[in-house]
Amino acid sequence: MKALNYIRVVLIEPTHAGNIGAAARAMANMGVSQLALIRPGDFPGPMAAARAAGAHRILENARVFDSLDPAISDCTLVFGTSARLRSIEWPTLEPRAAMQKAAAHGLTSTVGILFGRESRGLSNEELERCHHLVRIPVESDFSSLNLGAAVMIMLYELRRSVPGQENISPDPPNQPLASAADMQHYYAHLQRVLERIEFCDGQSTRSTRLHRKLTRLFNRAHPYHEEIQMLRGILTAIERKVVQANMENPKTG
Repeated sequence: MKALNYIRVVLIEPTHAGNIGAAARAMANMGVSQLALIRPGDFPGPMAAARAAGAHRILENARVFDSLDPAISDCTLVFGTSARLRSIEWPTLEPRAAMQKAAAHGLTSTVGILFGRESRGLSNEELERCHHLVRIPVESDFSSLNLGAAVMIMLYELRRSVPGQENISPDPPNQPLASAADMQHYYAHLQRVLERIEFCDGQSTRSTRLHRKLTRLFNRAHPYHEEIQMLRGILTAIERKVVQANMENPKTG
């Protein structure tokens, strides 16, 4: 299935090698092959291979990263998974709706599905890299979900969404969407300009909330690469004007 070739499972700081193996086994069951590991605690190792139950090729081809951004730099759609309610406001979907989006999007470009740490899940900073939070509905009294089980739930819903590709419209149809790397460069540029025009200081709680709201806004808009380049051009023009104004009207002590 073509859509499955563009799906990347990203495990962030998995502690137990057995969970990595279980995730690889689930991936092999559902026909997904791209695995990225962020600072795994115990990998490679015999436990991962044993729990993979034959899915050795996925483990052998897994890419290991020191941080999240390089692992999703070429992704144009990113989902973050959680089994618990989050206090942070973020566009949230259930697994089936999320994976229907992933299936359509995965016909043309790379989709990342993030799974957090066994102990505490995704951080708020990692969630900011995601276009959607996917909440797996579980009992509130027992919300702890095994990592391998979480991967299986998501990929099962993904596979259900692509039984016949003729019913899925490729997304996007025309222009390439902005990648995760494009968006991170844009957010850094935007933050720099906002600080330079003294709209925010970059350190306060207000500034952090503003950054989060702007991230949520642009992730929801899902801009094309060309649109992000246009916005960065506007930011560069603003920077030039600020420099010019400071040169013409230098501050006096």
